[in-house]
Amino acid sequence: MSADSIHENYHSFIDQLRSLDPIVHKMRYQGTVSWRKKAWKGPLSNMKVLFKAAGPLAKIQWLSLPVIGSVIAYASHSISNIPVWMMITACVILLVLVYWILVLLHTNKMTSITSHHFDVAAFKEKKPAEYLIWAPIVENSRTTFNGLFNEMSQLLTPNYSQILEIIEHSKGQTEELRSSNDIITAERNYLLAEIEKYERTVGYLIQLIKAANKSVSRFVNNSMNFYELDFICAYTIYKVKDEKLYKFIDKGTSGASPEIIEITQQNALRYAVVDVAMSHDDSIKYNNPYPGRTVVSYLMKMLDGEQWIWSFHFDDTNHMALNLTLSDDIIEIREVYRMIHSFCLLIQKDMLSNSKGRDLNVDLGREAKKSNF
Repeated sequence: MSADSIHENYHSFIDQLRSLDPIVHKMRYQGTVSWRKKAWKGPLSNMKVLFKAAGPLAKIQWLSLPVIGSVIAYASHSISNIPVWMMITACVILLVLVYWILVLLHTNKMTSITSHHFDVAAFKEKKPAEYLIWAPIVENSRTTFNGLFNEMSQLLTPNYSQILEIIEHSKGQTEELRSSNDIITAERNYLLAEIEKYERTVGYLIQLIKAANKSVSRFVNNSMNFYELDFICAYTIYKVKDEKLYKFIDKGTSGASPEIIEITQQNALRYAVVDVAMSHDDSIKYNNPYPGRTVVSYLMKMLDGEQWIWSFHFDDTNHMALNLTLSDDIIEIREVYRMIHSFCLLIQKDMLSNSKGRDLNVDLGREAKKSNF
C-alpha cells in the first residue's frame, strides 16, 4: 500500500469516527438518576402522544361502521352480563400488563445507542458484552475522536516548513559535531605528543641517573675524573682569571674553541662563555656558532674563590641535550646544572688536596694535562 493510500484511508476513517463523539460524551456525562426510574416513567412521557392520536379517533362514529359496529354491539351485550367487580379487576390487570409491556419496550430503547432515550447505566447492565467494547473509550475522559483526528492530521499532513527547519537544525548539529570531533582529535593528538615527549624525557633522565651512579661509584673508588662528566654531551670548562678565560678542559668537541678568550663586549656577542662571565650571576647563556650547532654556558662558583664556566656543545639533532639544558617544559634544568656543579666541586676538592702551589694537575683518564694560571 502506497503512502498516499495509507493517508487517504486512515485519515477518512478517523474523520468518520468523529461522529461518535456526541455518543461518547453522553455516555461519560449522563445524569445519575436510576435507569429503572427512567424506564417506569418513560411510558408516561409518551401518553401525550397517545392522547393526541386518540383525539381524531374519538370523532369517528364507530357504531355506524358495518363490521366494527356489529362487533362493538356484540361485545357490549356480552360485557353487560359480567359482574362489575370482575370488570374492574380485569381492567386493572389489563392496564398493568399493558404498562409493563410499555416499560419493557422503553427499556429496550434505553439500551439502543442510536435512540434519544439511551441510558448508559441501562446499556451497561442489559448489554454488558457490548459495553466492554466501549469501556476503554468511555472511561478515559481526556480523549475524543475529534482530538485524535486533529493529531493524526498533523502527522499525516506534511508540514514542509517544519521539515526544512528540522533539516537545517540537523545540518547545524552535524557541523557542530564535526567541529567538536576535530577539536577532540586535535586534543588527542596533542596529548599523545605530550606523552611521547614525557616518555623521551624520562628515558633521558634514566640515562643521566645511570651515568651519575657510575661516576659516584668511581669517586668512592678514587677513580673519578673529568671523563665521567660527559653525561649529556661534549663540553668545555674555562677558568675566569684577570679579565680572561682560560680553557683547561675540552671533552668531545671539535677542539675549535679558543684556548684563551678576552672578556670584552665584542666577544660576548660571539661567545656564550664570555656573555656568562660578564653577567656575574648564575644565568644561563647560549649562542649558535654556526647553523645547527648550539653552545650553552653556565657560571660555577668553585672553591678558593675560583670561577669556572661550563659549556655544553651539541648539535640541534641531539634531543637529549636540548631537553636537559634548554627546555624547562618537563624538568627543572637548573637541577641538571647543579648536579654538574656538584661533581666539579668534588673533583676540584680532590685536586686541591693532592696539589701544591699554583700547579693544577687534571686527570683526563689516559692523559694528564698541566695548566698554570
